[in-house]
Amino acid sequence: MTIDTICAKCIEAVRDAGYNDSTIFNYEGVVRRFKKFCSEKGISEYSYEIGKQYADDVISTKTGKFSLNRYHTQGRFIRLVDSYHDTGIFDFSMLKHGRIIPDNSQHMLIYADYQKYLHSIYDNENTVHFYEYGMYCFLQFLNRQGIDHLCELQSYMIIEYIKETKQTRQREVLCELRGIFRYLEREDLLCSIAGIHAPRIKRIIPTLTKEENQKIESIIDNGLVTLRDAAIVITGLSCGIRACDLIKLRLSDIDWDNETITFKQSKTGNQVFLPLTTSVGNTIARYISEERPNAQSDFLFLRSLAPFTPLTDHASCHAIVSRVFKKAGLEKGNRIYGMHMLRHNAASTMVRNEVPIETIAAILGHSTPDTTDIYITTDETRLQCLLL
Repeated sequence: MTIDTICAKCIEAVRDAGYNDSTIFNYEGVVRRFKKFCSEKGISEYSYEIGKQYADDVISTKTGKFSLNRYHTQGRFIRLVDSYHDTGIFDFSMLKHGRIIPDNSQHMLIYADYQKYLHSIYDNENTVHFYEYGMYCFLQFLNRQGIDHLCELQSYMIIEYIKETKQTRQREVLCELRGIFRYLEREDLLCSIAGIHAPRIKRIIPTLTKEENQKIESIIDNGLVTLRDAAIVITGLSCGIRACDLIKLRLSDIDWDNETITFKQSKTGNQVFLPLTTSVGNTIARYISEERPNAQSDFLFLRSLAPFTPLTDHASCHAIVSRVFKKAGLEKGNRIYGMHMLRHNAASTMVRNEVPIETIAAILGHSTPDTTDIYITTDETRLQCLLL
C-alpha cells in the first residue's frame, strides 16, 4: 500500500473515531512529517521497515537532542498504521490503553513472564519490543483456538498460525516463533519450523562499488572528514557493527595487545569478538590520541561539541555516514544510508573474498549461519557460481 493511501486512511479513521480537532491537527502534522521523511528516502510504498525508521527518528532537528514528543507521537502513529497494515483495521485500543496485552488472563501471566525473560537476555529495547509483540500475536491466535496453556502446543497449530499470517510478515513471525520456542525449551517445535523459508519481501540493500570504496578511502586519507567520522565509517565497513552497538563501544572493549574488539550485542545478546585490523586500529588510535575530547567517559565515540556525551542513537550514526558519503561524492539513488548499509557491505565483501559463512556469522554475531545467507545474494558473481 502506498504511503499516501495509508496516511489518508489514517486521518479519515481518526476523524471517524470522534477525536477532537486538536488531536486531528496533531495527527495531520505527524503525517506531513512522515510523508516528507519517506519522500527524502525515495520511498512510496509502506513497510514495517520504513515505519520503524520513522518511529525511531526521535532526535529534534532544532536541538539535536532526544525529543520525548517525537518519541510518543511518532510511536503512536506507527503502531496505529501497523495495526491497519496487519489487520485492515486501525486499532485505537492500543493508543488508549498503552502497551498491548493479551485478552486471556492466563495468557497475561505468560506474556509478563516472557517479557522478563526477554529483558534478561537482551539489552536493546527495540529487540525486546519485537519479540514481545510476536508473543502477543501468537497468544491472541491461541486464544481464538481456545488454548490456555502453552504445554498444549502441537506442530500442526504452529503451521496453522503461520498459514494465517500475511506473507509480508512471515519472515518476522518465524523469527518470533523461534524466540518463543527457545523460551519454552521446545526443541520439537523448533524442528517443526526449521525447514520453512518465507519469501523475502524487502529488497536487498545495495552495497558500495569498488570505485565508491576508493572514493571514501581517498577523502579519509586526505583528511577531508573528522577523525571520529572516519573511525566510525571504517569500523562499520570492516566489522559490520550495528549502530546500537557502535554507540555503546567503550575504550575498555578494545584489547590493543590481542588486537580484538569485544562486546555484547544489544540485539541478540551474543558476545562478539571482532579482529582489530590495521585500518580499524589505526583510525581509532588517531581519533583517541588527536581528536577525542578529554572527557570523563569510557565511551569510545563522543559528541564533537560540548557537552561531550556519547552518541545517542542510530540517527547520529546515520548522519555521520551520510556526511561522509556526501563528502565523497557518492550518489544516494534509492539506497538507504547508515550503519546498516555498511554492515551489509562488510558482509558482502567477506563473501566476495570467499570467507566461510560460519566465520562471517561469528563476526556479525548471528546465532546461526543460516541468518547470514542473505548476504550471498548481494554478490551476483558469487551467486551465479553457487547456482552452477
